[in-house]
Amino acid sequence: MQKRLSPECQKSIGQQAISGNNISHIAEHHRVCRNTVYAQRLRALAALDDAFMISEQEDTVLFYLPVNKAFLHQIVLGILLICKGSYRDAQLFLRDLFDTEMSIGTIFNIHDQACRSAAANNALYSLSSIKHSASDEIYHRNKPHLAVVDVRSRYCASLTREDCRDADTWTIHLLDLMEQGFQPMVNISDHGTGMIKAFKDVLPDTELRFDHFHLIKSCKELIRYLKNQKESAVTRQIKLLEQMERAKLKSKGNTFSAKLARGSREVIQAEYLYRHVTTLGCWLQYDILQLAGCNPMDREMLFDFVLAELSTVAALSPRIKAFIGSLIHQKVGLLAASHVLNREFQQIASRYSISEQDVRDVCYVVRYDIQTLSYHNKADALASRLGKLYEQIEDEVLNVLAATPRCSSMIENFNSRLRPYLDARKQITSESLDLIRFYLNHQVFLRSLHDYMQGKTPAEVLSGSSHQHWLEMLGFTRFKRLALAA
Repeated sequence: MQKRLSPECQKSIGQQAISGNNISHIAEHHRVCRNTVYAQRLRALAALDDAFMISEQEDTVLFYLPVNKAFLHQIVLGILLICKGSYRDAQLFLRDLFDTEMSIGTIFNIHDQACRSAAANNALYSLSSIKHSASDEIYHRNKPHLAVVDVRSRYCASLTREDCRDADTWTIHLLDLMEQGFQPMVNISDHGTGMIKAFKDVLPDTELRFDHFHLIKSCKELIRYLKNQKESAVTRQIKLLEQMERAKLKSKGNTFSAKLARGSREVIQAEYLYRHVTTLGCWLQYDILQLAGCNPMDREMLFDFVLAELSTVAALSPRIKAFIGSLIHQKVGLLAASHVLNREFQQIASRYSISEQDVRDVCYVVRYDIQTLSYHNKADALASRLGKLYEQIEDEVLNVLAATPRCSSMIENFNSRLRPYLDARKQITSESLDLIRFYLNHQVFLRSLHDYMQGKTPAEVLSGSSHQHWLEMLGFTRFKRLALAA
């Protein structure tokens, strides 16, 4: 009669079997047959499968929804705002997933009521804390939408649909903002004529800076155009060479001599233009317009030098001539940020009793990645010269750079979030823009590189205080799952 194995022995056999040990050796060690080892191995594998099996199956009821009219209204707003859907998208969603019919008129009424509530909430915020703003115009169905955004918080202070974008329209727009306390120290924008005139008339104390992003973008587009011209000239020259080789076989190679000579001159000229403008463009972007750079006087001299060099080749390309016109027109606005930095650096130099050049040297070091050897070599050299004050000076310089925006990237970021709502098939009204602005201002950013923005909405950063969920602010009671019993 075979001896019955104890539970501990069965467990030991199963553990050894699934560990990859030799079955015969396990059977011999425990004085059992191999079939017994295989049986314990199967039991151990089954136990592992049970332990790691998903406890909740697909057909398990997770929770129940108390569906009433208010809940359906929230679903409609979620589809319109979160999913950027249309009225008919909301209608189909309710029909297909909730077996509920809702008319377009009812959906319109839900949306209209939410627009009125959103407008009332938007009017409650004070805009007096906005120090740096960015303004822009975005188009939908050939109609401009005028937008103003707080650079620090990304809060959209206003968003209106207008028939035109002239100075009078922007003036009315700014006067409405001023009623909520809008008095920024700096506004960054492109060179929109009406916008600039309105700011100068209504907010004369606000410093106007031209956006560096659009100019740098134009510069890169010019360089890309010249590169394509160069490559096209090379391609044409190669084709001429191939044609000439075929013509030589017929003793007619001399018919292509003049074309080849002209093509060679075109290649040389295109190559020169591309390299020349590329070099000047790099100086413009990384030495003149970069915040961490030289003093305003040197920047202006470099700016004039770039203009003079571009003027020498302007006759060779109309696009270079147009770019020169943009540089001349925007020179003062583009260099405005460097004058602000100069004033701040003078104050830092005075506080620490060091030269202004020392502050600029610290500023220039921050251009290097902190992980690179170049940064540490230059930082160590400055630290040995400035002593224990170096880290404090560097922190102040970094704070000044962070507080001196030179690009309207925040308004471009807002435009990218607004654009999905501006479908050409949709009718966008000023009322619906109020609701969209309300939603974007009260929705938590999914991610952010800035610590003060993480887990917060633009409205929270602007006001410095928390607020209810955006659905609750519109008068709804959010659905919340009941706590599961222990």
